[in-house]
Amino acid sequence: MLLVNVVPLLDLSVLLGNALIDMYAKCGSIELALQVFQTMREKDVTTWNSVIGGLAFHGHAKESINLFVEMQRLKNIKPNDITFVGVIVACSHARSVEEGRRYFKLMRERYNIEPNIRHYGCMVDLLGRAGLLTEAFEFIAKMEIEPNAIVWRTLLGACRVHGNVELGRLANERLLKIRRDESGDYVLLSNIYASAGEWDGAEEVRKLMDDGGVSKEAGRSLIEADDRALMQFLFDSKPKLNSRSQAS
Repeated sequence: MLLVNVVPLLDLSVLLGNALIDMYAKCGSIELALQVFQTMREKDVTTWNSVIGGLAFHGHAKESINLFVEMQRLKNIKPNDITFVGVIVACSHARSVEEGRRYFKLMRERYNIEPNIRHYGCMVDLLGRAGLLTEAFEFIAKMEIEPNAIVWRTLLGACRVHGNVELGRLANERLLKIRRDESGDYVLLSNIYASAGEWDGAEEVRKLMDDGGVSKEAGRSLIEADDRALMQFLFDSKPKLNSRSQAS
C-alpha cells in the first residue's frame, strides 16, 4: 500500500466518500484518494472499485491488486464487472499476464460475471503490452461478442510499439471495416511501416487517406504568454514521408 497520513477530519458518508475518491483519482491525486478511502468507516462496492481502478489506471498495479485481494475476503461486498476492469488494467500495467488470465477466468467461474467489451479490450491490451501479439489476435478471433473499433485499435497500437507490420496490417483491415474516417488509425499503420523502413507502405497509407478524404487534425500547443493571453502554435498535420522522417 502507498503510505499516506490519514487524519479523519470528517465522518464521511458513503456517497460523499465515493465522490471524493473518484474526483481525486481522476485528477491523479492518488494519495488523497487513498486517504479518503482509509478514512471511510463504511464502504460499498463503488468505494472499492473507485480506489482499485484509480490505482490501476495511474500505474500502481501492485497496490491495486492487493486491494482486490483484500476485497475478496469481505463477506458483505462482492466484486462486480467494474471491479474486474480495474484489476485487469492493473495486471496489464504490471505485465502480469498469467495473473490477468486468471482473473479473467475467475470473473466468470467464481462470480458468474460475463465478460463485456471492456474486459475483452483490457485483455487485448494486457497481451499487447507483453508483446504477445499473435495470442492477442487469436484472442480477438475467439471473442464471444463482436470486437469493436477500440479492441482492434488497441491491437494496432501494440503492433506499433512492437514493430509487427503483418499483424498491424491485419488489425487495420479489420478496423477499416468498422470505421474509415479516424485519421489516427491510418497514422498508426503508417508509423508501423515507417518504423520498419517500408516507405512504400507508408506512402500507400497516406494515399489511402487522401483518396478517402481523411485528414489528420493539426497538432497544437498552447503557451501562456502573460497573465491575460494564450499563444497557440499549430504544427503541420500531414508531413511528407521519406527515408529520414516518419509519420506523425
